[in-house]
Amino acid sequence: MSGAEPVVSRGFKVGVWRSYMEVHHEVLGAIERELAQRHRLSVSEFDVLVNIPLDGTRLKDLKQRVVLTQSAISRLFDRLAERGLVVRSPLAEDQRGAVVKLTEEGRKVLRAAVRTNTEVVERTFAGKLSTEELRALHGIVTRLKGAEAPEAPDA
Repeated sequence: MSGAEPVVSRGFKVGVWRSYMEVHHEVLGAIERELAQRHRLSVSEFDVLVNIPLDGTRLKDLKQRVVLTQSAISRLFDRLAERGLVVRSPLAEDQRGAVVKLTEEGRKVLRAAVRTNTEVVERTFAGKLSTEELRALHGIVTRLKGAEAPEAPDA
């Protein structure tokens, strides 16, 4: 028998993709429910908060890190500002630019939401896999993203 890999049908490939999407949907749904219940945050709001460095960032740089349209991120940012979680300050050197920062309350909510996110990911996803499976999945996902796989951290 040769060392060639067996042929995998298109139906199997699509089935694997579908299963992956179903798992993603279930985990994301659990994260969404718990963030909303515990912290009154949507997943998109959490994504924005978690992508603001502690020392702040330019609004245009934040828009590159978050997968939302410019108008959607502006509306979302306004909602977070109304809750007192973020502030926007104009840049002296760029009249059109702004720096965004977490407020003390924003940092507090973010810390708690990060713990919630971690708990949900552990319970609904990572906790169901062995260390070996997580390492293999890490390598696969990294390759799919087109990056070279960094060494997985020790468990």
